[in-house]
Amino acid sequence: MDSERLLPKRVVAYIHDMGVRALDHLAENFQAPAAPAGGAAEAAPNAIQTLVDHWKSMSKDDKEKFVDGVAKSVVEVVAASAALPLGLKIGKKAIKATRKVIKKKTKKIRKAAKAAKTVAKVAGKAKAAPRARKK
Repeated sequence: MDSERLLPKRVVAYIHDMGVRALDHLAENFQAPAAPAGGAAEAAPNAIQTLVDHWKSMSKDDKEKFVDGVAKSVVEVVAASAALPLGLKIGKKAIKATRKVIKKKTKKIRKAAKAAKTVAKVAGKAKAAPRARKK
């Protein structure tokens, strides 16, 4: 999906620039958690610490490529969320139409069942009708 076609170029550029700035800021201000007390082995690094370490070791071109990939995903999510209300509206219309069709079919089935019941009742009375007639 071409991210520049989903949103205006200015918005895409803004998302990209904010991604670079945010990761630079995180890398500058992130402090690794303190080592566990008791001389235990070094704790496994968490995801943020790993990201910061990788970010610091990347070249400028690698950083741009990384942020481009993340920015494309963000643009797709923003575009999809903008289309969501339209999708909900169409979905509600489809549900309403489906409910209407189901109601009609249910009504036809009930009518047919009721008609069959009355026919059976009339047929049952017809069988019971040949009683002895009084003169």
